[in-house]
Amino acid sequence: MKVDPFTNPSEITSEMTSRMIFAHGAMRMPLLTVFAAFMLDMQGVAQLPVLNELMTSNQTAFQDDVPPFDFDDWVEIYNPGGLVQLAGYHISDDRDNLTKYTFPDTDPMLTYLAPGEHKIVWLDKDSVQGVLHANFKLSSENEGLWLTAEDGVTVVDSIVYPPQQTDISYGRACDGCEVWEFFNVPTPGELNVQTPLPTANLYINEVLLQNGTVLVDEFFEFAPWVEVFNPNGTQVNLGGYVLSTSLGASTTIPMDDPVETTVPAEGFLLLWLDGEPEEGGHHLDMTVSPEDQVFTLTGPDMQVTDEFEALTFFDNVSYGRELDGGVNSVWFDIPTPRVTNGLIVIPPGPVVINECQASNSSTTADGFGEYDDWIEIHNTGETSINLAGYHLTDRLSNPTKWTFPFDAGGNTVVEPGGYMLLWADEDGSQGWNHTNFKLNNEGEALVLRSPDGFTIADSVHFGAGAMDLSYARQPDAFGPFEWVQDATPGECNGCPETTFDVFGGDESWFFGANPCQSGASIWLDMPATLWTLNGQKIADLGAGMQMLPQGVSGPCILRSEKGGIVKLTMLQE
Repeated sequence: MKVDPFTNPSEITSEMTSRMIFAHGAMRMPLLTVFAAFMLDMQGVAQLPVLNELMTSNQTAFQDDVPPFDFDDWVEIYNPGGLVQLAGYHISDDRDNLTKYTFPDTDPMLTYLAPGEHKIVWLDKDSVQGVLHANFKLSSENEGLWLTAEDGVTVVDSIVYPPQQTDISYGRACDGCEVWEFFNVPTPGELNVQTPLPTANLYINEVLLQNGTVLVDEFFEFAPWVEVFNPNGTQVNLGGYVLSTSLGASTTIPMDDPVETTVPAEGFLLLWLDGEPEEGGHHLDMTVSPEDQVFTLTGPDMQVTDEFEALTFFDNVSYGRELDGGVNSVWFDIPTPRVTNGLIVIPPGPVVINECQASNSSTTADGFGEYDDWIEIHNTGETSINLAGYHLTDRLSNPTKWTFPFDAGGNTVVEPGGYMLLWADEDGSQGWNHTNFKLNNEGEALVLRSPDGFTIADSVHFGAGAMDLSYARQPDAFGPFEWVQDATPGECNGCPETTFDVFGGDESWFFGANPCQSGASIWLDMPATLWTLNGQKIADLGAGMQMLPQGVSGPCILRSEKGGIVKLTMLQE
C-alpha cells in the first residue's frame, strides 16, 4: 500500500499501518520494528510545528534563496515530530489578523516538513519570490508572530518578542524548548545552540564619574558613565562581558538585552554606572565613587580586552583617550559621550521635527500604497538646507541610528519654509527616505542631530496616541506639540488654506534688526503675534519684554491682536 507523503498524520489509520507493516514482512525485524514504532508515534503523539528562531533586522547575517539574495527578515519553523504539510497554515505579525499570509498548496515539496526538520520562511513582503516568502515584514520593536492552523483561528504557536538587535537572532534555547534567548551567531536551518565568540578588541574610551549637568539618561537622570569604543568592522555584543574597577566594583553585562549592550561597528556605547539594571541592559548593576580608579573590561572567555585608568578632576569634566583607542589620555571640558573624542561640532540649520504619526491606517500612503509610520521635517529658515549627513533616531542610546544619505542628490534638500516626509517603516529597499526603524505607538522619543552626531537640532517625546492621530507642533514650526485629528503630512500644521496679505491693514514691520534671530529680546507695548513673510504664524507674544522662540530665522512680521500698530521700543541682539 502506498501512503501519500503529504497525508496528515491524524488521517493515517491503524489499518493503513498494519498493511504497510505486512507489505514489508520480508524486512528484517529490527528495521520493521523501528518503522512500525515511527508510524505509530506519528499516529498517536504527532506534535505540531513551532516557531523556533527569528530575525527582525538582517543586514549581513543570512541571505535569502532568490536573486538578488537579499538580507531579509526571517523565521524558522521547527517540526518536533510527525509529518507536517504547511500548505493551508497561516502566519502573521498581527494578532487581529491571523491569516495575513497563507502558505499556498502550489509547491507541496517546499511546504512539507519531515520530523526534526527546520524550515526558513522569509518575512520580506515579497510573496512573488516563492511560497516561503510572506507578504509582511517584522518590526524590531516589541512585535509578535503567530502560526495558525488551517481554520484560521487555532493558534499553533506564537511569540511576542522583546526589542531586537540587527544581525542577532532570537530563538528557543534548544529546538522546541520553552525558553527563548538571543544568539550572537544565528542558526537558521540548524540546531539551536550557542556558539561562543572570542573576546573582541575594544577600548574603554572615556569616563565621567562626576556627572551633574552634562548628560541625562532616558529617565532624565544624571549618573556616572563609561564609554566603550569598537574599532572593528562588525558590531560587538557586550552581553556576558565583565566590567570591574580597581576599587572592587564589578558586574557582568546582561545577555538578555542586546539592543542596549551592542557596540556598533566603529562606534560607541555608553554604559551607565547607576546601579539600576531595571532601566535597561546598558544601565549596569554597579555604582562607583568619584575617585581615581582603573577600569577593566573582560570578555566571556576571561580574556582582558582593555584597562583604563580614569582620573577625576572637576564636576562635569570627563577623562578619556585623546584619540579614539589611542594611548594618550586628556581632560575633556566638553565631554563627548557616544561620539568620537576628536569631535568637531557642526551646528545644525533651523530644522525641526514638525509632525509625526506612529499609527497610520488611512491618513496617507507612501509610494507603494502602504500606510506606514511617518515623520515630517520642516525648514523654518529662509535658506535651503541639505540634510545629507544629519541623523535621526528613536533610541537615545544610538544617536546615529539612521543617517540621511549622501547619495540621494537634491532629494535631501529642504527649501525655505519647506517640508520633508520620511517613512519610518524599516524598509530602506523602498527608497532613501525610508528609515531603518518604526515608531512605537505606545510612545517614545525622536531626536534629530547635526552631521556631528552629537549636536541636537530638535527632539520630541510623545506618548501613546489613538489610531490615525498625529503629533504635531501647534502652531506650525515653533509651537508646542499636540495630538491632532487632521494630520497634515508635508504641509503647514493648523494653517489656514489662504494666508492674509502681510503688507495690508494695520500690520507693522518688525522694527530693528531684520531678519529676526532666535533668542533676541524685544519690548512690545501691547500683545502681538509673530508671523513669517508667507503668512505662517510663529508665536503669540505678550506685552513687555519678550524673547523670540528657538528656531526663528529670517524676515518676520509683528501683528497686534486688535489690528493696531505694534510699537517696538527696545530691541536687544
